[in-house]
Amino acid sequence: MKLSNKKSIAIAVGIVVLGIVAYFLWLQPDDAETISVVSEGPASGAQATFLNLIIQLEPVAFDASVLTDRRFLSLVDIHVGIVPETAGRIDPFAPLSGTR
Repeated sequence: MKLSNKKSIAIAVGIVVLGIVAYFLWLQPDDAETISVVSEGPASGAQATFLNLIIQLEPVAFDASVLTDRRFLSLVDIHVGIVPETAGRIDPFAPLSGTR
């Protein structure tokens, strides 16, 4: 039984397509599986320095009692209104009319 050249190519293409479909359906990992926690240390000295600074900053806390202080509550907003201005020329770099 001898296969023609066209049938051999069609079978080879079919096997490749089935392989791709099988990869995407069964062999490709799920998104949940690709997320992992790296427990290794920092890769460079700059990362180690950054991590040390973060560890030092974590204990810093903001005292919210400042927001209830009478001096803070007595502050007044001195809002200045914006006066609308008329629009200028469409092209400010264009030569003025009547001049050369």
